[in-house]
Amino acid sequence: MMAVDADSLLAAFGEPHAALAADLRAVREPWVRDLAWLLHAPNMTLFEDIRRPSLDELGLADRARRIAWLGAQEALTGQFRQRLDQRRSQRLGIYHETLWQWIFAYAPRTRLLAHNVVLREGNQTRGELDLLYATRETYSLAAPRPPRLYHAELAIKFYLGLGDGPGHDGSAARWIGVGSFDSLALKASRLTDRQLPMGLSPPAQKWREQMIPGAQLHQSVIMPGLLFHPWNRRLILPDTTPRQALQGLWCQAGEWPQLAAQLPDRTRAQRLLKPHWLAPQAGTTLTLAEVGRLLESHFEHHGSPLHIRLTLANRRQCRLFVVKDGWPSMVPLPPPSAR
Repeated sequence: MMAVDADSLLAAFGEPHAALAADLRAVREPWVRDLAWLLHAPNMTLFEDIRRPSLDELGLADRARRIAWLGAQEALTGQFRQRLDQRRSQRLGIYHETLWQWIFAYAPRTRLLAHNVVLREGNQTRGELDLLYATRETYSLAAPRPPRLYHAELAIKFYLGLGDGPGHDGSAARWIGVGSFDSLALKASRLTDRQLPMGLSPPAQKWREQMIPGAQLHQSVIMPGLLFHPWNRRLILPDTTPRQALQGLWCQAGEWPQLAAQLPDRTRAQRLLKPHWLAPQAGTTLTLAEVGRLLESHFEHHGSPLHIRLTLANRRQCRLFVVKDGWPSMVPLPPPSAR
């Protein structure tokens, strides 16, 4: 962990992802821009022998084909909104799930089989599977292979790193949710100890046999999001976090003037509103002074955080998460396996 001067602060700003930027130039609907973001956003943690579906597996690796597909989704905005309204929730996690349901249903090489599958044994509910899907494979008579069925667990997470906390400096337990009830360590533990094994359970096997008899099961985790460092220091990332994981900065509301003083005057900002915390959206931008007034007004009446995208004059960008002063009031314990 090290203190950050103005030059180091600016080093947290990065060039826009080239392929994503090209995709975003072709679409305007906020939800389609979020689809594009999800196609490129990496997982924030790795799981042994478990990976997420690639653009090639979705049939969207080719740039021209992907941009054409994204453009075609814009005409289906009404259908997507209807599907989202049926979920009857404004939660970011539900929105994220609905986006991936759409991707697997309409991507060129996949088909959605079921989602939010409730598993029961007798009168007891054992759990739920987020997604079951299959690929539109071309079969070879010369080398046939058993059909495949895929089980995917989904999560979208925004974790803030703590300079001090449970575990060692690189512990995933030090990256926590803004509500202080969740952490990267806890979520990874739930996935490996409960959610993925649930896909291997007898109730899940019955579901698989009903949909594709004799299919081989393949599991994946789709867990994009951002890891936010304290604005004035850099933390060691967990061992399971890939280098390409998306990262940003966080600060308490009262620290904003000090942070802003180290930014160039021409820096612009955009407030990201739920559920569109994923892709950059079209809209008005704010000066640093206007951000200060926004924070003062917001935190005078609300305790919820603000998610902001900062952009330098040279187009380099950084996400900033602003929380109320005194955050966090508590820190979640690591999972039992890590204590």
